[in-house]
Amino acid sequence: MILVVGATGSLGGSIARRLLQEGKSVRLLVRPQSDAKPLVNLGGEFVAADLKDRASLDPAVHGIETVITTANSAIRGGADNPETVEHQGNQHLIDAAAAAGVRQFIFVSALGADPASPIPFLAGKGKAEQHLRASGLRLALREPNRVVGVGQCLFVWQATAHAAPPPRVGPGAP
Repeated sequence: MILVVGATGSLGGSIARRLLQEGKSVRLLVRPQSDAKPLVNLGGEFVAADLKDRASLDPAVHGIETVITTANSAIRGGADNPETVEHQGNQHLIDAAAAAGVRQFIFVSALGADPASPIPFLAGKGKAEQHLRASGLRLALREPNRVVGVGQCLFVWQATAHAAPPPRVGPGAP
């Protein structure tokens, strides 16, 4: 089963729909206040959780083979910010995935992500990348440099649709 985090967003929703159309088993990690009904109607399994609440992530990753996360704080505010979502939230998700024995973790980051960046969003993404690399999980990093669309969705879908390890892309990838 594949867990899509950020499934009610534009990119995450596109990925979830594509996977469901291909007949994949998809669990949708959705914040309690978000509407996942259109994806549930397509056959997605709904689980309410929040990246800021580490304990809520354990049931979400239970029995999951692949995690795909596109979640970010870019258009939110208040308690959803680069520190709580990009850094701590992704760290919580990575830790929960590693503890559950997830085989593959696909992380949509950002071009220029760097733990030392003066830009909080890029610093948070950089810290999450650093934590993911140290986690021991098989990973794919995607660092788009502009608004993503169908091509980004296809990259993530291909990484989950084939048995071969997904490619690592972006700065610093082998």
